[in-house]
Amino acid sequence: MKAASPIKGVKLITDETENRRYVQIDLVTLAKEPEAVEEYLDGLVAISRRNEPTVSHADVMKATYKRAKRK
Repeated sequence: MKAASPIKGVKLITDETENRRYVQIDLVTLAKEPEAVEEYLDGLVAISRRNEPTVSHADVMKATYKRAKRK
């Protein structure tokens, strides 16, 4: 089963239950439009993580500074 993609040469393949499982990328498309393919894949990752808990920017920065001070 295959779903349509906004980029020619990139196919999103689903399983029997219509869950997204694989991305098939034509190497010619990847060579011609690497940024477009990367943005499409980033979007798919973002969609797959939409229900994950979030962490505020301030919390991330606090943890980063805390780790940097330990070194």
